[in-house]
Amino acid sequence: MSVLIAAYNATPFLERAVNSALAQGDLVLEILIIDDCSTDATHEVAGALSRKDKRVVVVRLPKNGGPAEARNAGLEAARGDWVAILDADDAYAPGRVERLVDMAASQEADIVTDKFAYYDPASDTSWPATIGFTKDVTLIDIETFLAHARPFGMDTDWGLLKPIFKRKFLTDRSLRYPSYSRHGEDFLFVTDALLEGARYVADNAPGYIYTHRRSGWSRTKVNYDGQVDQSHRLLLDRRLSGNLKLVSLLKERISAMKRLSAEYKAQTLIRERKLVPLAIAGITDWRIAASILKKAKGKVTMAQAN
Repeated sequence: MSVLIAAYNATPFLERAVNSALAQGDLVLEILIIDDCSTDATHEVAGALSRKDKRVVVVRLPKNGGPAEARNAGLEAARGDWVAILDADDAYAPGRVERLVDMAASQEADIVTDKFAYYDPASDTSWPATIGFTKDVTLIDIETFLAHARPFGMDTDWGLLKPIFKRKFLTDRSLRYPSYSRHGEDFLFVTDALLEGARYVADNAPGYIYTHRRSGWSRTKVNYDGQVDQSHRLLLDRRLSGNLKLVSLLKERISAMKRLSAEYKAQTLIRERKLVPLAIAGITDWRIAASILKKAKGKVTMAQAN
């Protein structure tokens, strides 16, 4: 197993991520820290970790390219039969790698995932994400994935899942992360693999510890409009454009992403008390207006309750 950690200005939390991967045992052949041209002490921290354990290898990029390019550099360097992604601000639960590798062997899978739990470092608390795996083994085909990979759906967006991948499958099909994407690249990568015929299975147990965005640890620049554009681009992909069901599911994702983008913009303007831009945005975008109204109704309800 090769564990890929794309790291950008990850000094406060990189050691936690690496130690959680090292604790997985001998199945982890190497942990590749790809320093995405950090401007803090990330490279020094990564170097110190590599000197403590020879399984930790540091790759330093000459310029910042985002998580997709950093992971692609990791894929080029990886030597393990399986490749696992670990965000620098996240962690693995004990025993995760062994459990997923065992499932991969028993199910003859190309991709294996599991559930995750949200983590808040400020309070040191965690809670499970709502993910609709109800069996010990769930087969995820492209239709199932697209039906669940969107916000405001029946459960948590499956695009947030962090699977492990058979490296031979990725190599044989020349699959890489889309370098143009800095937000939502996991969804695009898994979609591409499924369209190439990957057998994707999920385990019902939680094994990935996802640090909640509100912690302030994440270095990802939120770009929901970009994810809308990316999904529009997928509609032109000949591997799915002729399938009316897949096109319909992708359009549902686009609609949900537009709503999420509007809510994020409204919340940001409210938090920053930019009332004039908020009013203009509400006039020009009905989704933002709906989000403002929803927020106002919520405050009224709370006031009445008190």
